[in-house]
Amino acid sequence: MDVSDNRSSDQDLIRHAKSLKRILIVDDEEDIVRMIQYQLQAEGYQTISAQDGLNALEKVAETKPHLTILDIMMPKVDGWVVCHSIKGNITTKNTRVIILSALNNFMAKVKGMYVLQADLYMTKPFELEDLSLNIQKMLNIEEEVRAKIPTLLDNPL
Repeated sequence: MDVSDNRSSDQDLIRHAKSLKRILIVDDEEDIVRMIQYQLQAEGYQTISAQDGLNALEKVAETKPHLTILDIMMPKVDGWVVCHSIKGNITTKNTRVIILSALNNFMAKVKGMYVLQADLYMTKPFELEDLSLNIQKMLNIEEEVRAKIPTLLDNPL
């Protein structure tokens, strides 16, 4: 077997693992939602979007995302309330939450990470590559693929 075949196979396994993950993107800025959706869909993830906190709460209940990317300053219901609702609910408390906000002060970060238990706090402007790498780490994509490799070796096609 060629080394390039192994890389291709590994990439296929990673893409498959990503395709099983649902990511909810919540932001009232449509351009940011579209940009993140485009990137994540190109990587193979399933994406769902919401433009305000109220719609986000509905989407969390309906779709049970594995990870939520959450803005703070939004109409109807802000991101603080959404994060509190996700992390405070027995059925959604294990959903990973990345706060992605223009609020770049110490107290906002403390509130998001330590009070509301978000898994990560990123500030705008941000790099898509950084967001993507953080998502991949949070969803343990590589670990899922590595866990399947012995099974694949034990059961060759």
